[in-house]
Amino acid sequence: MNKHGRSIDKTFLSIDKAEERGLIHRDYIAHCLRWSHVADFIRKKKRWLTADIVDIGPGKELPLAKTLYVNRTPPKSYTAIDVSKIEIPSMFDNSSWKPTYILEKTDAAELSPDNLYVRPNIVVCFEVIEHVEPGHARAILKRIQQWLVPDENARAFISTPNWDPKVGAAGNHVNEIDHLALGALIEDIGFGIHARHGTFASQKDILPKMSVEEKHLFQRLSRYYDSNYLSTIFAPLFPAQSRNCLWVLTKERNYHMRKFPNLRNLPHVWTSSEKWRELDG
Repeated sequence: MNKHGRSIDKTFLSIDKAEERGLIHRDYIAHCLRWSHVADFIRKKKRWLTADIVDIGPGKELPLAKTLYVNRTPPKSYTAIDVSKIEIPSMFDNSSWKPTYILEKTDAAELSPDNLYVRPNIVVCFEVIEHVEPGHARAILKRIQQWLVPDENARAFISTPNWDPKVGAAGNHVNEIDHLALGALIEDIGFGIHARHGTFASQKDILPKMSVEEKHLFQRLSRYYDSNYLSTIFAPLFPAQSRNCLWVLTKERNYHMRKFPNLRNLPHVWTSSEKWRELDG
């Protein structure tokens, strides 16, 4: 449980509220860049024409659906699944495209492929698994792997913080996972890791890893950009050292080319939760 005594925490970030406060923190910038990353993926090769997207924990404002629509890349279908109530944004009231299926007050971990209206070739799960206990997070990831169609172009986009015990977990997070442990879990489940991108990072964590050229570029950019924006610019280069990471996964991995050790071979505590051993199922 987190400091609020919750084993499932339903808090979410609202871009609208951030604008009202007059400060766009790096968390919010990273959210926007994650949505645009997915939008860019389906824009290439006109994938939106055949994209069946399932969005787990989309947030009440359905920001990914809004991003896709305003970028003129509305997918073939869009399914939103959330344990909370979902409010369809007013922009879709009279639009030519709107979210296809809304499954509110629904736990994704409990939905077998037969319970979905479509078999997705794209699954998005941004900032969700840190809000549930380790066993629950594992169950969600296993469902995603089951849902994905057996297509080499199918992708799952997962983002979550990299747990750093020296920093500690956010107060509303139930279960932040160590980067190495999450990579091991992902491969244990059967996913292939297509790519990893840091989404935001602290300077103290990535500056020691930078080359001389990268440090020089960082210094030049810092003359204009503030630390919030800089933290998102360089993070993609250092996924393991970033405070948050986006994983791009395929349905199946090459069983002869693991990138991470087996989870059970990692001796240390894997997550911020007292139930961290449940990550192994």
